[in-house]
Amino acid sequence: MIKLALILTILLCIPFHAEASSLQNSFMFKCTVIAEGVENEWEFSSPNEYEVEKGNFVKKGSTAKEDVKSLYDYLQVTELSRVEELVEKIKQYGYSDADRFELRWMDANGRLYTWVWDKRGSE
Repeated sequence: MIKLALILTILLCIPFHAEASSLQNSFMFKCTVIAEGVENEWEFSSPNEYEVEKGNFVKKGSTAKEDVKSLYDYLQVTELSRVEELVEKIKQYGYSDADRFELRWMDANGRLYTWVWDKRGSE
């Protein structure tokens, strides 16, 4: 019993925090924002596939890379991210009129995280 208490004390004393990983340390990142009826999408698939869609406009490869990395870095996604925080950040990123937000992220360990927000469900 004393050993268990000691182990628990040690574990509780070790600070735990989640850091946003780099996009290159992720397997997948896909963020979709629907605003004013227009679907906006940023995608990354490992090892080096990038795509940005804004309505009917599509960019792929190196021309989309900077846009995808910029959004990923801005959102600072971690396994502890909350959908409310992510939605607030996407609104500050220029989508204040967002109707729907979806984010799917697969970390370096292959764990898939999903956040979904719909304006109709939050009012």
